Amino acid sequence: MNRIASILGIKYPFIQGAMSWLTDAKFVAAVSNAGSLGILGPNAGAHTVTTSADETAERMRDQIKQTQALTDKPFAVTLIVAGGETSIFTKKILDVVIEEHVPAVLLNSLGGVSSATYGVDPATMKTLKAHGIKTIVRSLQPSIEDAQAVEAQGADIYVATGFDEGGTMPGGEIGSFAIMPMIADAIAIPVALAGGIADARTVNAAFALGAEASTSARA
Repeated sequence: MNRIASILGIKYPFIQGAMSWLTDAKFVAAVSNAGSLGILGPNAGAHTVTTSADETAERMRDQIKQTQALTDKPFAVTLIVAGGETSIFTKKILDVVIEEHVPAVLLNSLGGVSSATYGVDPATMKTLKAHGIKTIVRSLQPSIEDAQAVEAQGADIYVATGFDEGGTMPGGEIGSFAIMPMIADAIAIPVALAGGIADARTVNAAFALGAEASTSARA
């Protein structure tokens, strides 16, 4: 068992991509039951738009409870954070994550684009660590400097994301298999790779370059 599988309590070192509303309880439970880490997207299971932070949090609570009813395996919830103060939406969902004893979170960070936004909101990280919740950080613009800042904050896992990733692509045009060894050589915590992974060959390539897990919609 490698470090990421050990940290997350999963059988296989694969982390499912958190695709907004598509990754609902059934999707996530299926991934977790298969031995990987399922992740509820930020709008998991939503079919209508809401501007209420309270309603958003309660929708996530419902998805968490449904997931718990479908699997006894570890899963995670997505929290959208930044280098500075976190939004009321994220704060409300964080409360739910703690109340419902979710074992891990994906901190989808909007930071990393400059020295002023390296790392994630310190208060959010401190709260998660105080409750023993495992933290996976995926920054909008991954870099050596951002990865080192995230490591210093006590994150468990850092996600290196290349420009060939789908969804919210990094601003810098660096491919997944170019950025992976840069990040892996710069920090001591384990690194997962997102982007350009679609089959066994690319999984093997990611591991050869220093990744200890892959994250993909196909996980």
